[in-house]
Amino acid sequence: MINKDELIYKLEAVIEYLKNNGGYDYELYNRLCPGMGEPDSNIVEYAEDVLYMINLLIDNK
Repeated sequence: MINKDELIYKLEAVIEYLKNNGGYDYELYNRLCPGMGEPDSNIVEYAEDVLYMINLLIDNK
């Protein structure tokens, strides 16, 4: 069984590391929005989105 608190804690630790170590500079293209010519996101935003989605999944059980 997955320990929800441990999962959230570890992802939050990854997010903090990224914030403090150039994560905002690691730009990404949003593949769900074709036609974008420039990066429109960064790895910190992606990680925060994953944390948000995990929390939604946990709350829906």
